[in-house]
Amino acid sequence: MKIVFDVDGTISFDGKRISQAIVYRINRLTSNRHDLIFASARPIRDLLPIIQDFSKATLIGGNGSIVSCEGRIKVIRPIRSRDYEILKQLIKEMQLDYIIDGKWNYASRVHQGSMILNQLDPDRLAQNVGLEAIKRPIKVILLNLSKQQIREIAIVLERQTELSIIEHHGENNIDLTAQGINKFTTLQKLFPKESYIAFGNDDNDRELLLHAFKSVWIGKQSGAIQAGILQPDYCYPGNINGALSGIDRIAKELGAQK
Repeated sequence: MKIVFDVDGTISFDGKRISQAIVYRINRLTSNRHDLIFASARPIRDLLPIIQDFSKATLIGGNGSIVSCEGRIKVIRPIRSRDYEILKQLIKEMQLDYIIDGKWNYASRVHQGSMILNQLDPDRLAQNVGLEAIKRPIKVILLNLSKQQIREIAIVLERQTELSIIEHHGENNIDLTAQGINKFTTLQKLFPKESYIAFGNDDNDRELLLHAFKSVWIGKQSGAIQAGILQPDYCYPGNINGALSGIDRIAKELGAQK
């Protein structure tokens, strides 16, 4: 069985590390020959430092836009050049904060104090370059948006681009990837005939959880409903103890299936 974990807000709660108690419980799952996959909004560059205890796992980064399998990084689908030009125009006209990821390097303008800075290239593995230096963007985050800006930007992008758009409720951010790219579509591309169990906590986990053999939501039930996941199989609090309870529940279920 494949077991797929989102990272931030699901098994990591400070943006910097995963509790050793959670690491231990997850590693116990692999003793029964279950395969681990980590699927995150982070690009591979930013995912590697936080999951270093699981170096052999398959990684799905950038909300499905990039993967790392056996240490080899591959872009699944970059954002179209035409769509990127529209995004750059919006950024310049509206003076937006942003993070734009290429395969490895990135371009960014983020106000100091923003929580996302804890997750942005924490090990200084890449270079922060200019907008024009990113030729094949895989994912764009527009940050610190007002509700009015979110509405205006969504209208423009829905009319003029083919981008996949994820609005994070309560976070004032928009995540953008190429058309048809999300964590589930990339997982399906990698393992088309295999069922899986998924853990998640956010709007970008929707498709992954909806198609899972078993879905585990980490956070409030109201958050799952808002994300369009009306009935996850299990729901636990959004903290270390909640994550541990979810992992233990799945471990019991998998043990019962032997």
